[in-house]
Amino acid sequence: MNNGLIAARYATALLGFANQSAFAERVYLEAKAVTNSYFQFGQLRTVLDNPVMPIGQKREIILLAGGGKASTIFEQFIDLVLQNKREVHLQAIMLKYIDLYRKQKNIHSGKLITATNVESTTEKRLISMIEMQTGGTVEIEKVVDPTILGGFLFEVDFVRMDASLAGQLQRIKSEYLDKNQKRA
Repeated sequence: MNNGLIAARYATALLGFANQSAFAERVYLEAKAVTNSYFQFGQLRTVLDNPVMPIGQKREIILLAGGGKASTIFEQFIDLVLQNKREVHLQAIMLKYIDLYRKQKNIHSGKLITATNVESTTEKRLISMIEMQTGGTVEIEKVVDPTILGGFLFEVDFVRMDASLAGQLQRIKSEYLDKNQKRA
């Protein structure tokens, strides 16, 4: 069976069950924690894919990756995944759950890249501006990258605003080179 189809079916079932139990937000946070654990610890996939490792140990590792004290809904779901031997698909399931939850709650994911740390008032103003345009809420990941020299880069749902000094310099350079090539 297709990995995407398995992930979609399990994530849809989890979201439906979590919504009925009023634990959807808690499971969302646990799914984000598991997903972050996959990105932080590359060995997690290898450990969970190991057929020799007992299910009990896999369960504990997954629950720990989900933040430690897991909700009963999340624990029951992990037990189901392990029972059906679908732990290989866990990362895809968690990513799909996050996607479905965000669509359901109209949550937009964004990234703010600045050369230095941003004041909280500036960040809040930017978030409120985006929330007014999208009609939903915005979750922002903040990244400090001194190579942009100044200004900011802001990405929300695959839309990118480049107000960085490095971006402006690159545009000026491109325009200069284009004009000089046309003259030659």
